[in-house]
Amino acid sequence: MRRSGLAREYLLSAGETIKPGEYAILTIILIILIFGISIQAQNSNSILVNGNVLWANDSISYFPDQVIIQSRYDPALIKFAEVDSGGKFELLLPQGSYIATPASNYHWHRDWDQDFIRINEASSKTFFEIDSTTSEMHPTLLLDTFTLRTTIPEQGILFNFDRTNTKRLDEFILQNLEFYQIPGASLAVIKNGKVVYAKAYGVTNPITKQPTDQSTLFEFGSITKPVFTFVVMRLSERGTIDLDKPLYEYLPFPEVAHDKRYKLITARHVLSHQTGLPNWAERNEKGEFDLLFTPGTNFGYSGEGFEYLKRVVIKLLHKDIQSILKEELIEPLDLKNFYFETDDYVLKNIADGFYRGTPTRSGFAEPNMAASLMTNPVDFAKFVIAIRNKTGLLKETYQEIFTKQVVINEALSRGLGFELRNDNIGESYGHTGITHDFVSFYRYYPEADVGIVFTANNITGGWLALVTLKQFLITGKN
Repeated sequence: MRRSGLAREYLLSAGETIKPGEYAILTIILIILIFGISIQAQNSNSILVNGNVLWANDSISYFPDQVIIQSRYDPALIKFAEVDSGGKFELLLPQGSYIATPASNYHWHRDWDQDFIRINEASSKTFFEIDSTTSEMHPTLLLDTFTLRTTIPEQGILFNFDRTNTKRLDEFILQNLEFYQIPGASLAVIKNGKVVYAKAYGVTNPITKQPTDQSTLFEFGSITKPVFTFVVMRLSERGTIDLDKPLYEYLPFPEVAHDKRYKLITARHVLSHQTGLPNWAERNEKGEFDLLFTPGTNFGYSGEGFEYLKRVVIKLLHKDIQSILKEELIEPLDLKNFYFETDDYVLKNIADGFYRGTPTRSGFAEPNMAASLMTNPVDFAKFVIAIRNKTGLLKETYQEIFTKQVVINEALSRGLGFELRNDNIGESYGHTGITHDFVSFYRYYPEADVGIVFTANNITGGWLALVTLKQFLITGKN
């Protein structure tokens, strides 16, 4: 067998006897060793770069998570550097010419205490050189921003929704998708109990460029809560569950049972977010967690409560949650394309999420009654219209659903499962859904008899859905 001279000399110098069958493997190991030595030599000749990120507008408080450092002449040399809370980053680089840019051309802060920041990628970059005389390098990346210039009408265009205004709506949404860096979105507009306009925009994934359509599924997040509320209220009508009976009498909750106040929690508390349970609890080393307040005394948004109520419903009906949803929701309202866990159809038809510039896979491994609804605005509009028409429940039950259970402020209250709001158009109900990388919005105004369902596969769509789109379509700039 012919052997590489270099490999043979290396192995013989180690005093090894090589069997023919081992030769190929040892040659590969040698190549890896030589490559590793080369990398080590490169790093030994590299310079430590201590960089700094600054905002041109110094009123902005937080910084992007990463910057990209790329060689200007070697496309293969690209590195991501983490940015700390003070805007500092560091990495090792060999000699060369480089460009530093933000890893994403937008920025937002998860605590929602700062507005969306759109970075001007054309001007937010810096160039620097490392040569044989460079002992240290301190580049500064100055981030410039720009704002969206759009016109909100005095009155929402939905009240005069002709062909001209549908064109204005499409232009408005596309402009906002670009500004907020939203790959794909979908919309259904409802008026007088009918869908009067529906359209899908953009792509399901910015890499594959697959276009969205009206059947594309999106994660609807917490909009699952009013949907599950419909199920619970049907069970309440039949006497299967008492809204005011402590849930522990149906099914204990061991993880919080050490706090005796949990025995006060009822289904009504769950549906109006007054349980004292956290949104999602972090268990301690014993697997336990604490209540945040005495149930029934305060408002505290809680997905944990809805999951507890789901377990109670399963116990009472002795059925899995999918069967319950089919019997109490899907079939009574003749709903299509409502999915609560990922299956093959969902995998094929759901949009990918888009989180801080990176596509992410969507879906839920199992049904979650606080968050896992996956559908599209056209099909969800059937649920909206059913609620508008007071279908599937008694008139008295709907009255109870929309009775204020807890007042948060003069413009915002909670009914059972639904958010209740008041603005210049009048009273409205609906819900918002926000997952890791999706946002959805559902709002209906019964007096004006208009509503919208909107969803997007980037959480930045919240700025569009929760404020701008509602103004453009319904409330106007007032």
